[in-house]
Amino acid sequence: MSEPREGLDAGRTGPRDAELLLLVSPNAMSVEARVVPPEPGGRNITREQVLQELARLKVVFGIDHAAIDRLVEMAEKGFRLDRQGIVVAEGRPPVDGQDAAIIHHPLLQTPAGYPRLTEDGRADFFDLNLVRNVAKDTVLATRKPPTPGEPGIDVFGRTVKAREGRDVRLRAGAGTRLSPDGQSVIATVEGHASISASGEVTVSPIFTVPGDVGYGSGNIDFVGTVVVRGDVTQGFTVKAGGNVEVHGGIMGGSVEAGGDVLVRYGIVGAGRGRVKAGGKVRCRFIESAEVEAAGDVVVSDGILNSQVSGDSVLVTGGRGSIIGGRIRARREISAQTLGSPMGAATDLQVGVPPAVRGELDQIREQLARVEDRFGQATRTATYLNSGAAETARISREFAEKSRRLTGAERQQLAGRLAALQSQLEPEPGACVKGYEAVYPGVRITIGAQRHVVVDQSTNSCFVIGEDGEIRLVPAW
Repeated sequence: MSEPREGLDAGRTGPRDAELLLLVSPNAMSVEARVVPPEPGGRNITREQVLQELARLKVVFGIDHAAIDRLVEMAEKGFRLDRQGIVVAEGRPPVDGQDAAIIHHPLLQTPAGYPRLTEDGRADFFDLNLVRNVAKDTVLATRKPPTPGEPGIDVFGRTVKAREGRDVRLRAGAGTRLSPDGQSVIATVEGHASISASGEVTVSPIFTVPGDVGYGSGNIDFVGTVVVRGDVTQGFTVKAGGNVEVHGGIMGGSVEAGGDVLVRYGIVGAGRGRVKAGGKVRCRFIESAEVEAAGDVVVSDGILNSQVSGDSVLVTGGRGSIIGGRIRARREISAQTLGSPMGAATDLQVGVPPAVRGELDQIREQLARVEDRFGQATRTATYLNSGAAETARISREFAEKSRRLTGAERQQLAGRLAALQSQLEPEPGACVKGYEAVYPGVRITIGAQRHVVVDQSTNSCFVIGEDGEIRLVPAW
């Protein structure tokens, strides 16, 4: 607050002049000018008076001359400025530094465990985004350094220090490393990326489902190995670039692995489940399921009414059996019991890669359909060209074109069929073994040769003999 004026005005006895009050804020970042109005006939404040008072208070920064002129003008017009005045000087506040920030990969920013919304707005509870697949050398987190801030100046010209931004540290956990400049976390393996409560970024080549693969987890699609502590339940799928290890069973679910599929209990297809492995498949039993493996399929208890293919299909248990369904293997099919006393249709095929037999069946089915279409197109074209009916020329041309196209497709399929049939030369040593019993009704195919078991036998091994026919020899 300014002090009473002295000097020439000290002995003045006329009307009281206006009084100027300058209020400096506690942080010295602003000066507010207030005016106590003069008595009638007294003098009002002047611009020079305000500047003199600012100088007396040693205010040297941020003086607002336009605000001073407005103050003087408003005072002259009689505005009340004794309770709320006008800021006539302002300091420059400091700009605090920005804190360091860690910017994570978009996958790590997506909340996990929530159903994906489909285009029509429905929630897909089969897809809960639990797995965050990342490739090796993916940048998972980047540190944005803190800034030092910009100092300010108060109205007395003094420097006001700015707060520097707080720093944060990148945490590279297992499966990751820091970049050479220390500003990024980079994956060293492909796998599942995650952030711990402390902010540590990790990548694991193994993704573990603590319970069942079901509504609590959604479908699992992972680049590495998947371990399921429970079951793979009906309608849900597990896809893995590596192995899949199921501590329970596959109960109507589907599993696809680039490596092995290892199941502690059984694989039950329930008419829907399917297992496909780039390596081998091991389990206790297979029932009403479709199982395809590039390696061996090894089962301890038995296979019932299933479609199974592998390099070899081996039922190793002391009472293991294969009953019903179709089993395909390149080298060997073996079990204690093949078929059943009731004559269950059991189709066992060895000697040829299962993929070749599968494609051969598809080509035969397609060729049968094309043959039907070709015959119908030929009959139609012959009828239209015979003049037995008055038809337009375009109808005859269309029928003839259909016959030619169908004939070309027929020829192409027949060529592929011949190529596949040339691959039916059986693998040397390919065999079907039934140690305890092979029941009538079992159909055995080795290469291109077929044999239907008529009489029950034991200690049986079916192989291709020197005459090119299927022969029965002792299994031991």
